[in-house]
Amino acid sequence: MVKNTTGGTKTKGLARKHQRQTNSTLIIPTNELEQIVCVTKLYGNGMCEVFNESNQKFIAHIRNKFRGKQKRHNLITVSTIIMVGMRDWEKPFKNCDVMEIYSDNQIEQLKQLPSLTLDHVLHLRNNHGNAFKETNDFDFTAEIEEEEIEEVKHLQEFTMETIPDINIDDI
Repeated sequence: MVKNTTGGTKTKGLARKHQRQTNSTLIIPTNELEQIVCVTKLYGNGMCEVFNESNQKFIAHIRNKFRGKQKRHNLITVSTIIMVGMRDWEKPFKNCDVMEIYSDNQIEQLKQLPSLTLDHVLHLRNNHGNAFKETNDFDFTAEIEEEEIEEVKHLQEFTMETIPDINIDDI
């Protein structure tokens, strides 16, 4: 048994018998129901919002394999790239299940594969989960309009003479 050198609560759960074996094989989608998506929003209760390559929105359900003791190895946050499996009994597809969580090294390997197109998914990841383009509705200029100049002049005309003197003895 591993000697507990760090101490503290729940350190028994860090024993080697509970550690997940890391598998270096890259898992890629094998049929049309498996897709690589990017997480854009976490809903809680084991659900998250994901977008695929064609910018369709789905609700991904996080299975128990990725929760509990194994959560520290499979942390899902906003802008995480994951592989999901669509539920074939739903038409149109609305829900899906998380099948694989990709690390940064695995994402670099996925980029090298010519059979996968991940442009939109990687764009979402780089924009931290923002699914839509930001529009700038404001134009910032250094020009001052005449109305603003008139307001400033009106404010400068205010003087202290218009306020009556206050006698402290009257208070």
